[in-house]
Amino acid sequence: MGEILRFEPGNYTFIHVPGGPFSAGVAANQGFALHRARFERPLPMAEGFSRIKTHMERIGRPLTALAACELRSPAPMTPADFAAFNAEYLKTLHAWGCKQGEINPLARSNIAPITEVPNGATFFAFTYTVAEQGANGDFLISGKPEFRDGITGPERTFGGRDTSLTGIAAKAEFVMDAMRERVAALGCAWDGVTAAQIYSVHDLRPVLEGSFAKAGISQIGVSCFPGWPPVTDADIEFDVRRVRTELVI
Repeated sequence: MGEILRFEPGNYTFIHVPGGPFSAGVAANQGFALHRARFERPLPMAEGFSRIKTHMERIGRPLTALAACELRSPAPMTPADFAAFNAEYLKTLHAWGCKQGEINPLARSNIAPITEVPNGATFFAFTYTVAEQGANGDFLISGKPEFRDGITGPERTFGGRDTSLTGIAAKAEFVMDAMRERVAALGCAWDGVTAAQIYSVHDLRPVLEGSFAKAGISQIGVSCFPGWPPVTDADIEFDVRRVRTELVI
């Protein structure tokens, strides 16, 4: 588990992933809540950033209050392609001051849809902090596939490419354990989860009936998206959040 750091310009705490283009998760500081805005339809990256800037200015929040981004990609990327994509993605965020030295504090999720496949990278949603009296405990955990942290090559994919019902169930348990660890690391309560997202092209019954049911969140705002995780050699990814104010723009 990475180091827990505070990003004061954004009024949130985050789990630092050394060298990573995004953090493992964020939690709003005391007195601040997380608000999530989903675009009515996914927007190309440049237009998405522009709309985010306009929205933040309209509500009187600094750009550094941006805490998480949710993206869509045309297809799963190789590690090299993923690194190149991230380099471009971070240019705007860093220009906005969304960095702490060389550390990238924002959380993120991504998906390569198998239906309505975008022509290029798009923005799906974003989350930001807002001052709110008495607010406490809001969090958003970044999307995570069944990759073992700190390992490269074929060995990093937990369960290999076993996509049987048993294999997918095991992968889901592995990712769910990581979700729980991240929520705990941020000092937040698991029973506060308000929504979760699953990304996979495989049968999700073993996920919902297994790890999600055992975690007590199979009937709490679960969204299932038919798609691949954004990097090759993964079969499932999901994220969880406690965000009580959500809107569509």
